[in-house]
Amino acid sequence: MEFLGTTQTASYCGPKKACGFSALPPAVPAPEIQECYQPYYLPGYRYLNSWRPSLFYKISNAQTCMDEGAMCRSALRPPTILPALRSALFCRYSPHDWDRSNELQMRGAEASRLWASRLTGDSMRLMQDKDQLTRQMQEGTSWNLGQRLSDIGFWKSELGYELERLLNENRSLETVKRRLECVAEELNCPLQVALECLYHREKRIGIDLVHDNVEKNLIREVDLLKCCQEQMRKLAQRIDIQMRSP
Repeated sequence: MEFLGTTQTASYCGPKKACGFSALPPAVPAPEIQECYQPYYLPGYRYLNSWRPSLFYKISNAQTCMDEGAMCRSALRPPTILPALRSALFCRYSPHDWDRSNELQMRGAEASRLWASRLTGDSMRLMQDKDQLTRQMQEGTSWNLGQRLSDIGFWKSELGYELERLLNENRSLETVKRRLECVAEELNCPLQVALECLYHREKRIGIDLVHDNVEKNLIREVDLLKCCQEQMRKLAQRIDIQMRSP
């Protein structure tokens, strides 16, 4: 019985076959050459030609001389190993390669872990710094806002007080204006009386048409009443203009 997993051409691995005669077998034609399937690639090693030459190989179908016993045994002989499995055997790695690959992966994982730890520490410190800076700025802003609010409240009360004073002053000016207008209207009666006195004194005849002190005082009184009326009316107009101005 031959070894399992050998190729068709590796017949030297099996026991010596008895052909029933000592003569050499007749010559056979040249073997036919055909290409097998593509080799099996391990995960992560798709292109094997980057580290190992191509794994294509050729199988020679040689016709050997077989006797009846060999033909009977070949019916019970299990099939040889498939070409794809054979190519997989060529792709096997040594334990040294496996250990080296694991060591490289562990080093890479350790470096990634250290880098992530350093990045986490830097991020935490940056977060703490920014949080402290934000709290300080918030406290300063809150204090400034409190001061501004107190100032706004103070000036608001002052503006309210001044507005109240202006309203009172406007009401006082309105009252004074009405009084001036009333007084100017009331001066018409004494003025009319003085003018009538002067008119009646003009009716004198002869030597009675004298320019005495009475006539002088009447003329002075008329001028004074007219001047007072004029001043009061001008003052009332100024008050009106001041009240209407923004």
